[in-house]
Amino acid sequence: MIIMSAAEAFLEVIEAIAPVLILFFIFQVLILKKVPKNIGDLISGIFMTIIGFFFFFFGAKISLIPMGNHIGTFLSSLDYFWVIIFSFIVGVFAILAEPAVNVFVYEVEKVSSGYIKSNLMILSIALGVGLALLFSVLRIYLNLPLSLIIIPGYLLIIILVLISPKDFIPIAFDSGAVATGPVVVTFVLPIMTSLAMGLNDDNFGFLGLGTVGLVAMFPIIIMLFLGILIKRSETK
Repeated sequence: MIIMSAAEAFLEVIEAIAPVLILFFIFQVLILKKVPKNIGDLISGIFMTIIGFFFFFFGAKISLIPMGNHIGTFLSSLDYFWVIIFSFIVGVFAILAEPAVNVFVYEVEKVSSGYIKSNLMILSIALGVGLALLFSVLRIYLNLPLSLIIIPGYLLIIILVLISPKDFIPIAFDSGAVATGPVVVTFVLPIMTSLAMGLNDDNFGFLGLGTVGLVAMFPIIIMLFLGILIKRSETK
């Protein structure tokens, strides 16, 4: 069973990476018409990438995803107040394990010459993800349409974009993108879908979907607010 699951995971990784590799080699051979000088390093890097993707994807399928399903099913038997609190905490701490977030905040601090601290950014993104899961849980319990949260949220983003410092706008949107990384998606999404199914039945699992969209939206809002606060503190 494990061998078959590992083989399926490996084939899925190959299918995901193959188009990129094919495009790269077509560009290299047909357009540049030359072999890279570091072809050995390139091939070894591709090999390590495939192995790394395989171990992460296979590990997620046998650990993070089932763990999220079990947690979501367990939460469905608790009082909704504690579910909201736990979901917020999960959102905050899941970001700390997200590799894309750590790379992103490091790059922002480096580009800004230390003006925007990485710790402040991580806390802001974590707060945004925590709020996203909080609203996702409320949506499940109240059976709300996703548009009731998404539309006002992006209207607020448009307003904040108009009054936020221009330098913070791209940072804010990138923070929403990196928040929806592999750790959050493979762990948080199963929690929400299993919670929805546990509270209702298997036909209501779709209420857990849309969580990733909320996770992408709320860090943008928090980062834009952060930019406004920093601008006001400088003015004072």
